[in-house]
Amino acid sequence: MTASTPSPAPNQGPSATLRRIAILMLLIAGAILAAAILRPSADAAAYRTPPLAIWVHLATVVPAVPLGAWLLWRQRKGDLAHRIGGRVWALMMVATAIDSFWVRTITGGIGPIHLFSLLVLVQVPRAVRFAMTGQTDRHLRLMRGVYFGLIAAGILAMAPGRTLWTLVFG
Repeated sequence: MTASTPSPAPNQGPSATLRRIAILMLLIAGAILAAAILRPSADAAAYRTPPLAIWVHLATVVPAVPLGAWLLWRQRKGDLAHRIGGRVWALMMVATAIDSFWVRTITGGIGPIHLFSLLVLVQVPRAVRFAMTGQTDRHLRLMRGVYFGLIAAGILAMAPGRTLWTLVFG
């Protein structure tokens, strides 16, 4: 019996670490830039969320919750139903993230909850790329993270004074 040494895992080593650090730095710089550009101006209090933005947001996010749960916890992965459902879910999440920048009723500006939108816009394309390249473990981790971010944002959206609270409880 011969002992074999395990081959190094892909994307490991100094170059991968440097790439991850560079990506993280770019994400932080992008978030700072986005915050500077999108910060509320003096007339931010006069901003009114367009009703269409709320309805588009709800029309994309509400079905994304059960569809995402079904995709994540069903036994069979990678089949046609999973791929089609995943594409629909990814499109709904990206549409929700983009639309969220028009939904800003509390401050009139972009708030901390919008960090989830930036996260979605970065992580969903990465997760799709991982699925397409066969890196299913990384794909699953990212999609779970995005899904739980969706749930967290939904819980935060139900805070008193927010639009969803007002729609549900008057």
